[in-house]
Amino acid sequence: MSQNISSNIPVYNQYQYNQQSNPNFTASGTPISSGSVVENNPLLSAAASKPENPLAFLAAAGLSTAALFGINNLINNSLQTQDYNSTFFKKIENYFDTIGNNNKVKTVTEAINKFNLKVKQKIAGSEILRTLFHKQSIGGPQVQSQAAGAKGHLANRALEVMKKYKEATGFTGFDNIIQKAGKDSYKYYDEIINTIKKSGADLTKVMSKRPWWGLGLVKNKSSLKEILNKDILINNYKTAGASLGKKVSGYLLRSAECLTNGIFSGKGQVLIQALMIAQSANEASKAEKGEKFSTFMASLAELMAFLATMGIQMRVVNHLAGLKNIGISPENYKRLQTAMEAVNNAAKAGDTATYNAQKAIIKQIKNAAKANTHWYQKPFKWLGNLISFGRIKETIKPLNNKTVGSALKKIPYGLKVGAGYVGRIALIMGVIVPVFSGIAKKISYAIFGKPTKTLAREKAKEEAEQTEVQPQQPEQTANIQPQQIQQPQQTVTSQQQPAKPGNLLDKMNNNYSNPIGAQSMSQQVSASTPIKRTPEEDAGIQRSYVPNAYLGIENPINPASSRAAQIDEVLRRADIAEARARALGA
Repeated sequence: MSQNISSNIPVYNQYQYNQQSNPNFTASGTPISSGSVVENNPLLSAAASKPENPLAFLAAAGLSTAALFGINNLINNSLQTQDYNSTFFKKIENYFDTIGNNNKVKTVTEAINKFNLKVKQKIAGSEILRTLFHKQSIGGPQVQSQAAGAKGHLANRALEVMKKYKEATGFTGFDNIIQKAGKDSYKYYDEIINTIKKSGADLTKVMSKRPWWGLGLVKNKSSLKEILNKDILINNYKTAGASLGKKVSGYLLRSAECLTNGIFSGKGQVLIQALMIAQSANEASKAEKGEKFSTFMASLAELMAFLATMGIQMRVVNHLAGLKNIGISPENYKRLQTAMEAVNNAAKAGDTATYNAQKAIIKQIKNAAKANTHWYQKPFKWLGNLISFGRIKETIKPLNNKTVGSALKKIPYGLKVGAGYVGRIALIMGVIVPVFSGIAKKISYAIFGKPTKTLAREKAKEEAEQTEVQPQQPEQTANIQPQQIQQPQQTVTSQQQPAKPGNLLDKMNNNYSNPIGAQSMSQQVSASTPIKRTPEEDAGIQRSYVPNAYLGIENPINPASSRAAQIDEVLRRADIAEARARALGA
């Protein structure tokens, strides 16, 4: 391609570059900045935006709250007063069990079971995968409760209902489990359910309360029977090998929880969800005609993904952080968790002997893990250590012995815990939530259609706003006369090749009054100047590329100036190298 470049190369004044004439580096893309995290996260983006009509927004939120409470009550009422076999969910189970007996359905079910078996075998054959799935990191009570999913939510709900039952009847049969479970109710899920079953309490007694946040308009009803019926439905979809009917009935309740956020864990989150619905309605009101419903559903799916997948988000963090346990056997993994709990309890109590003994056990287990870790596993282990940095249950507390040294040690401990907490929140909000929200939006597009006109309008609006932000430079390039490169002292003959189809540079030259070529050739290239030839030039290698058309130095104010300047420097050096090659007759 270099043979086709005209020897009359115009030179533009690099200090009088007009940004508007350069289509290559206008800020058409979104720059990476601190605001991009907010833009990528639908929750933060929605929180940062202001509704055009605040009154309409509040009205939509109020109506959404009332509707969600109504749906919650409709689903919960039958579960609070009836045996499971009399509920709507049992009818659904029976219907789909009939379908599940179909031979074609059985074939699909068997194929799924075989696939699951192969996945389990693959996991069992890899230490990295075994650790990822079976040796997760342990977070604080709230994290673990969320990570426990439906069972974690229902365990919390069960303790609330037990306390209400005691207030209403004076029953004391739940006191032990309430005190024992405390904030770690997810650990005692099975014991909580068994306690209710054996308590002899009136399971169908409905406790009704009007919470203060409901302004007297909301009735929050609950019963012990509700807890037991929901336990049956949770086990229906969690139990391996359960029938199709059980799976469907269980997932039906799980879907209802995702849609209303008041089935397993009360109704507090309904208020948050009502704001999300109002925000989605606000987005739909600005959509193009015919795309309002699809816009509403896509926005709602994107926002709701945060609440619907909260348990999965916590599990993702726990499992990734658990990669630090690579090289630890299953037995030592359990010993490590026990030792970590014991050493922190000893630190709080000031028990020096127990504290030192448990620290020694922890060190022994970790040293053994290092010896069992192969080189290719170390990057994964490093990632796990990074994500689990500062976890309260997996960070050794300083011994509380009421000395100045002990008090000083609490400062770096607190900083470590705080930094780890902030880092994991950033990971969830900046990476994990956008992934789930993006998947939810694509599912909505597939079901309800993609609002193409609305999206195109929003994109055009963003591009226009970014263009307006660019600083306007004076029109100085109109009167600039290109400077001609002084011809070399040696005569260099160059045959001009006619334009050919596919010769991009010649096509570009034909479209401009002046030939396009190197832009920064203000240096004089002379044959008398000694030029050191490179090994590539001696070998006869010729570079073929399209040189930068007419890019100059961008204005330093431009946010893309650093990137543009680097690219310009590379192209400028290439232009000079080609000019030298022509001067030598290469």
